[in-house]
Amino acid sequence: MGRKRTIDRDELMAAIERVARRSGIAGLSIDAVAKEAGISKSSVVYDCECKAGLMAAFTRYKMAEHRAGFEALLASYRGQPNARLRATIQKFRTVPTDEEVAMAMLISAGMGEHAECREIMREIIAEDAAQIAEQAGDRRRMLMALLTLHGMAFLEYFGFHRFDQDTRNEILDELMAAAESDPGAAGD
Repeated sequence: MGRKRTIDRDELMAAIERVARRSGIAGLSIDAVAKEAGISKSSVVYDCECKAGLMAAFTRYKMAEHRAGFEALLASYRGQPNARLRATIQKFRTVPTDEEVAMAMLISAGMGEHAECREIMREIIAEDAAQIAEQAGDRRRMLMALLTLHGMAFLEYFGFHRFDQDTRNEILDELMAAAESDPGAAGD
């Protein structure tokens, strides 16, 4: 029996992840992903075009997964001033799992090799910063809170430092107090 001609997008992304975890970004190739997924190389080329396309598709996919999970949390803050920042602060209450750290490292390696992956992340971060600034009464102060959150994420996702839960909560409580004390943009 020959290889399947097409593959579900989730299955393709899972194959990319398995190959990248096993062989690293250097071992990621159209051929390796096709073999892993049990589909033809031309099917992978059709979906992703090249190795950079594999990483870009994977980065978009993982960020869309992250966004979908975040939307439920964001919904709980809708109608409140600084909703996006408050939801982001709340999201950081949970320490990143080893799995999340491994995924961040994998995506980071892709950003190091492929400009398109960097651009995807740049756009996402710019969009978050713009929305937080747009919702804020004191833009500078709310963007400083976002910067603190990204700094915390950088330290933890790259394994430079893990905050104990008490310290994490103290920092996040202070950021949340700042977000709650800001009246938000006029009309919010």
